[in-house]
Amino acid sequence: MSMKLEDALAFTAGCFNGEPASCSYACPFHLDIRAFLEKAGKGKWTSAYKALESAVAFPLTVSLLCDAPCERYCQRLQLGDEPIAMTMIETAVIRYTGSKRARRYVIPPKEGRVAVVGAGAAGLSCALWLARKRISVTVFEREPGYGGTLRRHPRFTEIAEDIRLQFEAADAGFCFDREIKALGELEDYDAVYIATGAGGEHFGLLDGWDGDAFASGVDGVFLGGELTGVSAIGGMARGGEAARNIEAFLQVGRVAPLHGGYDKNGCERYVSHDGAARARRVAPSSPEGYTEDEARREAGRCLQCDCDRCMTSCEMLRAFRKRPHKIATEVYTDQNANPPYSSHTLTREAYSCNMCGYCKSVCPEGVDIGALLRLSRAERMNAGTEPAALHDFWLREMDFNSGEAALCAPPVGARTCEYVFFPGCQLGASNPEHVRGAYGMLRSGGADAGIYLGCCGAPAWWAGDDRRFMANMAAIRGNWEDLGKPVFVFACATCAGIFEAFAPDIAGVSLYEMLNDREIAGSAGAITRAAVFDPCSARARDGMRDAVRGLLGRSGVQTVELRETGRCCGYGGQMRVANPKLFDEIVTSRASMSDEPYIVYCANCREVFVSSGKRCAHALDVALGLEPQERVPSIGDKRKNTLALKGEFMASNLRVKPERAERAWDGLTLVIDGGLREDMDRRLISEDDIREAIFHAEESGDVFVDGEGTRMCSMVKPVLTYWARYRRVSRDAYEVLDAYYHRMRFESGTRDF
Repeated sequence: MSMKLEDALAFTAGCFNGEPASCSYACPFHLDIRAFLEKAGKGKWTSAYKALESAVAFPLTVSLLCDAPCERYCQRLQLGDEPIAMTMIETAVIRYTGSKRARRYVIPPKEGRVAVVGAGAAGLSCALWLARKRISVTVFEREPGYGGTLRRHPRFTEIAEDIRLQFEAADAGFCFDREIKALGELEDYDAVYIATGAGGEHFGLLDGWDGDAFASGVDGVFLGGELTGVSAIGGMARGGEAARNIEAFLQVGRVAPLHGGYDKNGCERYVSHDGAARARRVAPSSPEGYTEDEARREAGRCLQCDCDRCMTSCEMLRAFRKRPHKIATEVYTDQNANPPYSSHTLTREAYSCNMCGYCKSVCPEGVDIGALLRLSRAERMNAGTEPAALHDFWLREMDFNSGEAALCAPPVGARTCEYVFFPGCQLGASNPEHVRGAYGMLRSGGADAGIYLGCCGAPAWWAGDDRRFMANMAAIRGNWEDLGKPVFVFACATCAGIFEAFAPDIAGVSLYEMLNDREIAGSAGAITRAAVFDPCSARARDGMRDAVRGLLGRSGVQTVELRETGRCCGYGGQMRVANPKLFDEIVTSRASMSDEPYIVYCANCREVFVSSGKRCAHALDVALGLEPQERVPSIGDKRKNTLALKGEFMASNLRVKPERAERAWDGLTLVIDGGLREDMDRRLISEDDIREAIFHAEESGDVFVDGEGTRMCSMVKPVLTYWARYRRVSRDAYEVLDAYYHRMRFESGTRDF
């Protein structure tokens, strides 16, 4: 089933980035207060005035009548400050604006005639909005002039001038001294808006009034303003909404509430203002109000509230500069462009995500962009359009760890066990002593524990390969049942998270909690003071986090807490091939979070930091009294470590001698200098790949040889083509000079031209 737009948008449904601020939600006119104050803060008085006029219709009148509900929801209050002085800023904007001449909208006239009964605040507002849309409108007023209750205002002369200015640019007819006593007098009009003021004539229609659509029980007749129980300012604000509903009625002949989209619950949507400085309200130096400088400074106090925590906190979202709703839309459009066309606007971004969940943790609504981008990866994988090279290495490593290198064994002489130690695929590959020592401590502490060497399936999950992932999980479940359904002991927080999400019935506990309960104390060794770098997958695992700190404390390590915890080291989502520049940026950022050395409890974190030159130790180094390794094993060495561990546990737990089928190229010796080996590891090229390529080339003779004896060969794999440049050293030994890969394919053979 193909993805629907709503499937993608569901991931960002709670996001309110780009929506009005809390103050704008409180504003009855829905003024974009952020934009208004930004203009005023720069002294752009005319631009600010136009923004005000566009929202409220009668700027001066509103500034005199509005009780500024926006100020009650100003987020300056969250900091303990006074709210922005909106009314005084509005007054200043009106005072310092040059020309207040209203704009005339050059649009063709629309069909339909509307009668407005009542020239008070609500009627005038509705009439002006209709006239601006070039809808023919006539206002009937029983008094000799407009204003209604506004005429009693002490500054009505200014209000009247404000009204005159606005209608100067709008074609509306006024019939003063004309009282409408029956609706039949208006039968020549296509719609009628009744706004006769508090206690005014409602022609018996008030009881059936629909407050959402402003509609009465009679087709084409609408009611609003103080007649319906709102204030003068409320009537002016809703006059614009009524005008839009009347316009819709004229177009389609039916009534529907169109003014939605401003849920007042939005008033409570406060965002974090970490690091924002407090600022006192600017006091006016004159009874007449702010000077221009004072108005600019007061407007400059606006925090420009908008929720962008995910975008400011995440290097990936900052790099691509897309709002969450846009990302969701692109996830859909990228998969649903008509063949042979495809937007592919999201490919690099979708595969540049660490999928660490940090965006979700900082979002007040829990929006998870990582989950959205994983959906994109899964959809691509299902459609067969995934960029396979970006995950090929890790998927092959997963197959190795879940296949050739996998082992599930109970304690010696037993068929089942109470616990099974699941170190994850990288812990033993990085340092076999961590697995040997941790398992030994579990057993010496009395735990009835077996051993399970394998992969939790995270590489497939990150790649969006759901079929491979579920097959791997099914195999794990089968082995778990064979062992008598023991409790899994996790050394890796990522593994723990995978099991919690996809096998919640399999009980689990972290290795560090079990060791902490036994009060095992190790040795601080060379690192006596360090910052604890928690892996992103342990962000919500308080028990694991506390246990690690307990172990370190008893071992004599003074721990320092980072300002931010649970950030991804850069390894997550296996995005380094898709975006190496971003990967390097993330690693550098995380390594520089503290000048202290790091202690980690994730093998991937350790690999990332040691490779970057950051002094780093694993918590198991401390618990086991080991000296931290100063280098990361090569890809080939990791495989050897993993297979060696499997052999040891087969011999110790199963009393079986390990056997491994020799491959034809295993006997080749490769000479690779340190610099090239590091470069190969950085490119994710294993020594085995190059050994296999050279073997097949030498066996087949499909090799290029230059005059100096330098040889070059290639090996085509399902996803990548590997190349090696080398020299023969002896019959079965070769010096490798260079190695690389690409995604191109070459045809061999001859062709007639």
